[in-house]
Amino acid sequence: MIVSCPSCQAKYQYDEARFGEAVVKKLRCSKCSGVFEVTRPGTAEQTHDGHLPVAGRRAEETTKQFDVSGLKQEEIEAKLPELAPLPPNRRFSLAVILGANAGQIYGMTKPRMVLGRGAGVEIQLQDSEVSRRHAMIEIRNEQGFLTDLGSTNGTFVEGVRIDRSPLASHQEFSLGTTTLMFIVTELHDSALG
Repeated sequence: MIVSCPSCQAKYQYDEARFGEAVVKKLRCSKCSGVFEVTRPGTAEQTHDGHLPVAGRRAEETTKQFDVSGLKQEEIEAKLPELAPLPPNRRFSLAVILGANAGQIYGMTKPRMVLGRGAGVEIQLQDSEVSRRHAMIEIRNEQGFLTDLGSTNGTFVEGVRIDRSPLASHQEFSLGTTTLMFIVTELHDSALG
């Protein structure tokens, strides 16, 4: 069957056997990285050519149809809401403590950064078990949040697979075989420049 990404309209061949016993499967568009759901043929309203109808529907219905459990829609769309700048009295860093990048420290230079092994991410990890766009770290109101971006192997905080989780300073999390630590450092007036 042919499926279409609702965001960028890219078309993909999807083997119906991959549904197994599931009625719905989540797919990530390799072109725009949007996540959407496809329904097994014969279990949902379809057009004559096998496509799920999307064009002409009201926006609310499309959003419900492609709702991704555990992730808010605005976090997986190409245009995310703008975040407040990083607070000047704190520095946010990620230290790699296990994996190919062990010993590397990444300073957060903006309030939203994507981690993965792909070329277009802010923090690139050398780990074949990490997806190209694996997870995202956001700083909101001086609090860190970790969001899985529909990765194949999952994102784990304290050994528990998460979709979204707050992060405390010195808290560890894992992507693939890489373990990182989220570090928040209080800056004193003299360090503010």
